[in-house]
Amino acid sequence: MTDEEFRDQLDRHGGDLALWPPAVARDARRLLLRSVTAQAMLDEMVTLELALGRSDDRPPAGLADRIFDAAFRLAPSDRGFDEDADQPPRLM
Repeated sequence: MTDEEFRDQLDRHGGDLALWPPAVARDARRLLLRSVTAQAMLDEMVTLELALGRSDDRPPAGLADRIFDAAFRLAPSDRGFDEDADQPPRLM
């Protein structure tokens, strides 16, 4: 496996080699023993995945349910669209 092939597999399968197809993971581990570039790519991917996985900006619990409940309580004329019209809905 080359560094370029390793990058492709990282993009496909992510930074956890345990989730890769076994034969590909075996080749990746061999490459990691000898390639500083591959090691750096793996470190970068794992860091990125960890950063993306830690989101403190989550919506409040039940927000989607409250939005749908409020939308269905509106009278049809207040929803901003006419189901019989040939025009797309107007944006507010």
